[in-house]
Amino acid sequence: MAFDEYDDFEQEKLVKEWIKNNWMTIALGIVIGLGGVFGINYWKAKEQEKRFEMAKQYQSFSDIVELSEFADAQTKLSEIESQYGTNFYLIEGHLRLAKEFVAKNELEKATVELNKVISLKPDQLITEFAKLRLARVYNAMAKHDEALTQVKGITIESFSSIAKEVEGDAYIAKGEAEKAKASYQAAIDAGEGYSGKRNIEMKLENS
Repeated sequence: MAFDEYDDFEQEKLVKEWIKNNWMTIALGIVIGLGGVFGINYWKAKEQEKRFEMAKQYQSFSDIVELSEFADAQTKLSEIESQYGTNFYLIEGHLRLAKEFVAKNELEKATVELNKVISLKPDQLITEFAKLRLARVYNAMAKHDEALTQVKGITIESFSSIAKEVEGDAYIAKGEAEKAKASYQAAIDAGEGYSGKRNIEMKLENS
């Protein structure tokens, strides 16, 4: 399956999982916001300024990416990391660069960006999202053992269907048809709501 066909489904699952895992944070944010209405200031000016500056830096990074100046974009991410440490903008930046490199078929560079995300040790959701994308890139590079290593680390249920499909793709490429069939069947069983389910069924039929 093409990368783009995965992306919308992956990102939808990512958002749903994030909301499920962070509902308390969201609720607290609402409470804090309401507190502000009543004159209770829960945000320090220094923190607000820091976040504003990070957002400006990320916008600068985005502008550079739009110009396809990827070496400069990587330099900008290094500056963001140096100034602010690990943060959402840094992680999002590396994910975005990985996607850009995939679009340009510069897959080795994409693996560098995705491995960087994993090395930053974000939360489980983002880590597994990056591992899933990395596994697909490895399959595209015919590095199927590396792909299998990545998908074995996927435990979030929402990603299980795609993970099993990617696993099946790796096994079929390695000539291990029975393992591929088992993976594709597991992907179908876990694939409620997945638009690529029919594709997996076809892979199972042809494996």
